Formats: sequence, structure tokens, C-alpha cells
Amino acid sequence: MENRSDSDSQHQAACQRVAERFRTRWLRSYAREKLRRDAVFLTAYELLGGSPHPILDVGCGVGLLGFYLRERGCRRPVLGVDADARKIDHAAAVARTSYDDLEVRVHDVRLGVPPFHGNVALFDVLHYLPGQAQRALLSRLSESVAPGGMLLIRDCPRDRRPRFWMTWMAEKFAQAITWNIDTALHFPSRASIDDAFGDEFVRETRPLWSGSPFNNHIFIFRRVAPAVVPAAG
Repeated sequence: MENRSDSDSQHQAACQRVAERFRTRWLRSYAREKLRRDAVFLTAYELLGGSPHPILDVGCGVGLLGFYLRERGCRRPVLGVDADARKIDHAAAVARTSYDDLEVRVHDVRLGVPPFHGNVALFDVLHYLPGQAQRALLSRLSESVAPGGMLLIRDCPRDRRPRFWMTWMAEKFAQAITWNIDTALHFPSRASIDDAFGDEFVRETRPLWSGSPFNNHIFIFRRVAPAVVPAAG
């Protein structure tokens, strides 16, 4: 069994390898620190790394999730989509030269989702959409999850506690420096996320603070695989 020290060393090395693939010093520094400090990447690897299904990364930004999974040995096809063409340009420059079977493209999921069947990651996207658009997106993405696959959602529940306000301020700062798209923020409630999924999904929610002051949680929805009926003898 892999011990914690070996696992941490592999995580740190993967973060460094991803960061080195970006062209500018700022992006290398951003990628390195984001991957090392944000628990969502290691959590996603632990959940998706051994899955046989391809991965759709909605709101992929500069491609860090797909790149990190590749550096940890995940060889499933990855499709990353984001409405921000600037970030996709950065991601595409790395994907073209460094990773096979990993595609990134400009796509606004408010207009629909690409045809897909597998695992889905939706990290820090919902709060950029109003409530009705959130519900529509979750409905469409739930249809993209393969039997035995999962939909991972990372977002900040709207609970009005100090961690919520710290997250809100961080998002407004990212908008102020033009790193994130400047639009109204609509943080979802836990119930609004949970209610979007039917009985065919097993659900789990975990805090994903990892020493940060933010109210990040991960919502895990696993589509139940149909039971295998033995063939008649």
C-alpha cells in the first residue's frame, strides 16, 4: 500500500511537472500554487484516477485538472470546455505539445453541453449562473454520466457564514483583476444541488477546506450501474 509520504511526493512532483509546461512565469507560478494548495485536484484524482470512463471537465480554465490527472497516470480521454477564450488559449498551448487524447475547446455550457458519456467534473462554475440556468445545466450534465460513473461538483454553498463571505470576496477579487469573468454571482444552496438528481444517483457531500478560509464543498453523485443478470444456463 502506498504510504502518505510517497503519495505526497507524487502529488508535489505532478504539480511541478504541470506548472513547467506553461509558457509564462506568472502562469507557471499560478499553476504550481493552485495545484498544490487546492484540495480539489488530489480529491478528483482519488475519485477519478482509477475509473474506466472518459472525463468531461466543465469550466476547465487553463486545463489544470486534465493535466494533473495525466501526470498522475490517468489515461482516460479528457475533454475540457470553458467560455473564457483566453484561458482556453493557454490550456490549448499546453495540451497540443504535452498530452495525448486531451482536448480543450471554447464552449458556453449555457447554450448546451457537448455530446458525452462518462465522468463529469464541474468545479467553481455554478455560482456564475443564475438559479434557472444552474438547474438546466445540472439536468443536462446528469444525463452525461455513464452507469457507474460520477459527477463531481465543487462549489460554495450559500450559508451566509464567515467562510461563505471569504469565498465571495475571493471571487470578487478574481473578477476585479479580470482573471474570472465579470458577472453576477449566484451561489447555490446545498438543497438546490441535491434536488437536481434523482434516485439513480448515490450522493455524498464533503467539506473541502484543506486549511483554506473558503467554504468549498465537493458534491459527489454516482450513477448506479445496472445489476448484471446472469445468463440462463
